[in-house]
Amino acid sequence: MAYSGLNTVLSLMKERVDLSQVVRRDVALQKKGREFVGHCPFHNEKTGSFFVNDEKGTFYCFGCGASGDIIEYLTRKNGIQFMQAVEILSEISGIKLPEKVQYSNDSIHKQQNILLKIMEFFKNALPMNNDAVEYCKKRDLVQEIIDRFSIGYAPKDNTSLINYLKEATFSHDDILNSGVFLEKDGKLICRFRDRIMFPVFNKKGEPIAFGGRGIQKDAMPKYINSPETAIFQKRETLYGYSVAFKNISKSNPFILVEGYMDVVMMSKYGFNTAVASMGTAFSQQHLAKLWQYSDEPIVCLDGDFAGYNAMVKVAILALSYLQPGKSLRFCQIPGNDDPDSFLKSHPKTEMERLLSKSENLIDFLWGHFARNFAEMPNKTPENIAKWKKEIFAYIDEIQNSDIKALYKQDIKGRIFALFGKGNKTDSHFNEYKKSLLVQVDKKEKMLLREAVLLYILISRPSVIPVVVEELASIEFSDKDFEHLRHSLLENPYSQDFGNVGDIVSRIKQLAGEFVSFNGMQDSDVMELWENVFELGVARKRVADDLKVAKSECVASLDDITWNRFKALKLGFIRNENREK
Repeated sequence: MAYSGLNTVLSLMKERVDLSQVVRRDVALQKKGREFVGHCPFHNEKTGSFFVNDEKGTFYCFGCGASGDIIEYLTRKNGIQFMQAVEILSEISGIKLPEKVQYSNDSIHKQQNILLKIMEFFKNALPMNNDAVEYCKKRDLVQEIIDRFSIGYAPKDNTSLINYLKEATFSHDDILNSGVFLEKDGKLICRFRDRIMFPVFNKKGEPIAFGGRGIQKDAMPKYINSPETAIFQKRETLYGYSVAFKNISKSNPFILVEGYMDVVMMSKYGFNTAVASMGTAFSQQHLAKLWQYSDEPIVCLDGDFAGYNAMVKVAILALSYLQPGKSLRFCQIPGNDDPDSFLKSHPKTEMERLLSKSENLIDFLWGHFARNFAEMPNKTPENIAKWKKEIFAYIDEIQNSDIKALYKQDIKGRIFALFGKGNKTDSHFNEYKKSLLVQVDKKEKMLLREAVLLYILISRPSVIPVVVEELASIEFSDKDFEHLRHSLLENPYSQDFGNVGDIVSRIKQLAGEFVSFNGMQDSDVMELWENVFELGVARKRVADDLKVAKSECVASLDDITWNRFKALKLGFIRNENREK
């Protein structure tokens, strides 16, 4: 590993240089929400699945799994060593490297070797300490599980482990760089004392870090984790991964739980695909790691309020990265149990039942949204509109256009079901008459569509609150229709059209022959409204986007602007053909 001062200099360099600035030299990036997206430089792909996050300073490819920070990017892309990448970053950032940088190519192997030796020490120490043995019995840690996860014990004293490592010819710097020790006044101090030790392994089963759980009731903090090192990054590491990925199948997806003991107990009871994040928030790297082997991992965190909120955060994070066939499921533990305590107080079959009944992502999210609505103290039109806006802001984070459209359609239907009355009458909408909305004279087409949109709303006022966002986004060409549109927006919950009776009569005369609501439920009426809305509005939007794309091509002709222009042009042509 590099000497300790290099880490400080590297942090300064990374703060000064955005990762996207470096990646743009090789990849055309497009801004998508808080991230940049482009085609992966490490493998051939047709659709962009390479994400760059400047806030976190990381990249991730959902196609090939390549990930890391700016140093990792430079070493991968240029086929160079760590220090060569550091020197390039030094030039880009303008920050000079210290004159003496001690680094050797075998530093990674040294770190792994010393961690292996430390793990061996902890394992041997466990059966020698009565308190540790009693703690394991109390927590149902049987020998088979202790061996499976190489669980050990860190003694109270500070010298036995140091002496053990020095006898194995490890130097002072080797011991310090393991991440297991701190240095104070030139002395080495072990981070972990009087703790049950959980080694953290990479995919190959090699130790890369440790987590320590205090065995005394007053131990503070309860858990301590190794600091990040060259071989251990929390945002990319999942505890239990080396065991779990070997047991993955279509019927046995990853199960994301909260802590070490949850993973261990899940494995003890036969749920051998459980993993946990390492004392940090669940990240996009964690998500991609799960998706590499599971199409729908199950999120099963603690059953208390904090656990529920953590699951909501995971669900919201996942939205940005959803791809066809890649999603999450959610299993809520009842009461205040976690997976560990639930398994100890219930039959294994109960956990199997909970996992089999896990909710899909959209159902879980809707449950959260509906809960927020139910807890809304004052359900005024303004507060309801704010609630809707927040929901669709989350949905807009979805990068995949097909999935985003389907989510919007589904959520709109659920919102409608929350407000709608499901009125029924006797006959159904005449598809032939609906087709006339396309076939009428071009000059009358827009006026007729506007009339139909308003006719639907004045005939079924219960639809108004559901489509108010779309209604606010357009402007009618007819002056009277525009006046009515404003009136509906001002009070979407009113069914009184007495003050605009003349306009309503005109709308009914224009649109009545084209639309019949007999036999249509409110959900069908809403779908009809949106079809007509898209028919009239989508074409104008595409035309406007096409103008913008054309001007972008003139200003800066690159692959992204050209491909965007081509796609919009094709869409415009298809729309034109549909209109004819």
